[in-house]
Amino acid sequence: MLSHCLLSFTFIATALLPAFAQNQEAPPQTHGVNVANMDRSVKPGDNFFEYANGAWVERTEIPPDRPGVSASSHLSDVSDKRTAGLIDEIAKSKPAARSGKAKIADLYNSFMDEAAVDAKGMGPIKPDLDAITVIADKQQLAAALGKTLRADVDALNNTNFHTPNMFGVWVAPGLDDSAHYTAYLLQGGLELPDREYYLADSEKMRDIRTMYQAHVAAMLKLAGFSDPDARGASHRPGACYRGKASQPG
Repeated sequence: MLSHCLLSFTFIATALLPAFAQNQEAPPQTHGVNVANMDRSVKPGDNFFEYANGAWVERTEIPPDRPGVSASSHLSDVSDKRTAGLIDEIAKSKPAARSGKAKIADLYNSFMDEAAVDAKGMGPIKPDLDAITVIADKQQLAAALGKTLRADVDALNNTNFHTPNMFGVWVAPGLDDSAHYTAYLLQGGLELPDREYYLADSEKMRDIRTMYQAHVAAMLKLAGFSDPDARGASHRPGACYRGKASQPG
């Protein structure tokens, strides 16, 4: 726990160093209770959260592309923006060949070269598609999934949920039996942002699901699958939430 805290502190301190270096003359910030965020019309004994934060909740708007906001999400946005700026600056600087900066520039420029990517078509992933096509039974499916497991997902400590594969494996003391280690499988993530995109009955979410099915059909067509429109239409977003997972096409 101590090492994790130290690592977190080091990361935060490192992230803040550029701003500190650029603005060493900045006036000191005022810390304490921000009374402007309080809602004094609420009795603290009835709802202390509303009493302490009600005014802030009332005036703060969650961006439409997110389920929520927090101090962590703000820091992540700032970090991402600074990282993107650094990469863009390096990519345009024509760094010396074989240098670390050159590797960054080459990777970024190759990723952004849409003409070259389009020219290659499906060729680079054809071996993977061929390997999927020949899967004929549950044993072969299990073997294929096992070869792509990410072994460092972590549901509790580092909250590292992401994996580009279908599943990730997490090994930890059992939640029901801490005396023994247990292997847990974590699904690789949803294509749409969160649960409401799959289940909400609003017109907006229904339209998004319709467009998502069209997107699935387009991807299947590019991958060379037969009947992509029918396959895309049979992909029911939210089926897994309702316990009726669609059969793989």
